[in-house]
Amino acid sequence: MVKRTSTLLVGLILFFSWSVLARGQNFWSTKPFVEWSKAEAEQVLNDSPWAKVSEVRIRKEGQVRRVAGAPPSMERNETNSTTSTGAEVPIDFVFTLRLRSALPVRQALVRLKQMAAKYNQMDPKQRASFDASTKGLLECPACDSNYVVSLTSKSRNSPGADAVYSVFKGAQLEDIKRYIYIADEQRHRRELVHFVPPKAPGEEAIFFFPRLDEKGNPLFTVDSKEIVVNLTYNEVNMFTNFRIDITKLIDNGRVLF
Repeated sequence: MVKRTSTLLVGLILFFSWSVLARGQNFWSTKPFVEWSKAEAEQVLNDSPWAKVSEVRIRKEGQVRRVAGAPPSMERNETNSTTSTGAEVPIDFVFTLRLRSALPVRQALVRLKQMAAKYNQMDPKQRASFDASTKGLLECPACDSNYVVSLTSKSRNSPGADAVYSVFKGAQLEDIKRYIYIADEQRHRRELVHFVPPKAPGEEAIFFFPRLDEKGNPLFTVDSKEIVVNLTYNEVNMFTNFRIDITKLIDNGRVLF
């Protein structure tokens, strides 16, 4: 009897521990975003189903070289990172892709702005003014008809270096749309239709792709398996190309992207 009771207690403890952990991991679907902490908002932007990080090593050849706006050519080394040729010490970059049109990402961006502006200390009039200023970011009218992704980079060993800014600051839509696209696991694609370059180091490069095809069908559904984001000439998973598991983006029968 004692053994059975102990086993039951252990099972209950494990069950409740798992439940608490699951709730903590999915706060974005159970907790109003205006109650998110700074750490939670940053988690959505950097360590969630809507964010993908890739670390690479780039060896510069003088200045960053672009081919019709494309990133410099890369080749994979033995450590499964990505390195270009050259004699200089390579720079370690961390590239972060975000599914910018996903509501949780937009909520996280607004929440960080709220905390920076001390939103909770504002009076009703100030809050109304602030809400009006962030309404476009939160509601994102362009997201109704487009999948939107953003890309940023930072260097671990060369503060101030920004490969995304160097590559895309002068890029032209007509040039980069030839190789930048998103696709599903069956290689159905959406081509790039709009692009916002970063205006300064540290800013995002933002890419827009049509949500619907000519028949009015979205590219990604709950039956899809993967999002492929191709941002360079190289094969997927090289340099700044990414694969994202769609099953982790589904909430209440919808793909949050």
